[in-house]
Amino acid sequence: MSFSQKILVIENVKSLKNLKYYQGDGIILKVENIEDKIFDQIFDMTDSTLILSDLGEVELKSVLVIYRENWLIEILRGLTLLGGAGYFGIDSFNRLINNDSPVILAETAIISGSLVAISFALIPLKYRKVNTKGKWSLRTIDLNSY
Repeated sequence: MSFSQKILVIENVKSLKNLKYYQGDGIILKVENIEDKIFDQIFDMTDSTLILSDLGEVELKSVLVIYRENWLIEILRGLTLLGGAGYFGIDSFNRLINNDSPVILAETAIISGSLVAISFALIPLKYRKVNTKGKWSLRTIDLNSY
């Protein structure tokens, strides 16, 4: 399937930061009159609307928030969960094969439990919110028209 070169640009009015989405990219957004986050794919875009695969046509001015996934938090969540479970398993197994008593130390439970708790505490930080009604603005660029 061939698409034309259209780009959705989310730019910060007060700085030089911008975010770009292309046709076929996945996007997470919040739209007026819909309470939940929308996880969809950009099918096409015009100068004033986004055409999403599942939702259909959405006007740019009705987009309230765009959510960006924070990959660093996802990696950190996985590492802390794996580290907590791994530390608990390795220390307990080591004490078990050496016939140490008690098999599970309180310190091991505290450390591994803390790492697992940190992993779950990072869940709300998974998405970064970009409010389009504040300092960020949306526009589309059609490179075929140039």
